[in-house]
Amino acid sequence: MPELPDLEVFRGNIFKKISSKRLVGLEVFSQKITTPQSVLVDELVGRELLCIGRVGKELIFDFGDERIITAHLMLNGGISIVCNLAEVDKIKSKVFSLNFENESLVFHDRGHIGTVIKYKPIQSKTPDALGEDFTLDYFLKIAKRKSSTNIKAFLIDQKVVRGIGNAYVDEILWSARISPKSIIGAVPEDVLAKLYDAIKSVLDEAIISIKAISPDIISGEARSFLKVHTKLKKETDTGYPIIVEQIASKKTYFTEEQVVYIV
Repeated sequence: MPELPDLEVFRGNIFKKISSKRLVGLEVFSQKITTPQSVLVDELVGRELLCIGRVGKELIFDFGDERIITAHLMLNGGISIVCNLAEVDKIKSKVFSLNFENESLVFHDRGHIGTVIKYKPIQSKTPDALGEDFTLDYFLKIAKRKSSTNIKAFLIDQKVVRGIGNAYVDEILWSARISPKSIIGAVPEDVLAKLYDAIKSVLDEAIISIKAISPDIISGEARSFLKVHTKLKKETDTGYPIIVEQIASKKTYFTEEQVVYIV
């Protein structure tokens, strides 16, 4: 599943290709999109795409005047850019397409079981992991409110902070040297501050790494640079064997150098 760093790179690359272009048509292929196609056509066709944003794991396509489409790719979703409508027809498992003057942006999903497209959705008040409202003060306060929660379950909860998924939780916890078996309320405040800093640094560094490895990526995942959540090596660069266990209902990668904090 694409996570925050992937989507941040997708966002920039897609906008470079279709920025300032006007929408000439669109097509809904999935019944899971609840807004009728006729309404979307009436409100969006002829408008210019002003920007593409990202909050959490959602891409936000802004056509101005609060006319916004959000896309959450979920587990199997993907995006393609093609140069003509004939190419759109060749794409399997299509969910939705935005057709611009010379290019079409097509969202697809194997079996139509995951990707969520919404028009004018109500935005969550939960902060994005790289947003200005995701402050250390907020982080410490919500950690106290959820003191009995497993730390991995805490970080992956999109009602705590948006954008972090399974792979990057493992990377963040390893960076902060905190075991995924820890309980959030047992972690000392100074260690939580270190964890907060690790969230920002790991995600920022991942964005840089993805741009270096796959500079034009608009779909999928680039993960070869990950340090602990990886099948490519048996031990970390620090020389510790990588352990794989099911924690918080997720396949989790960690090492024994990570401290377990429990009550």
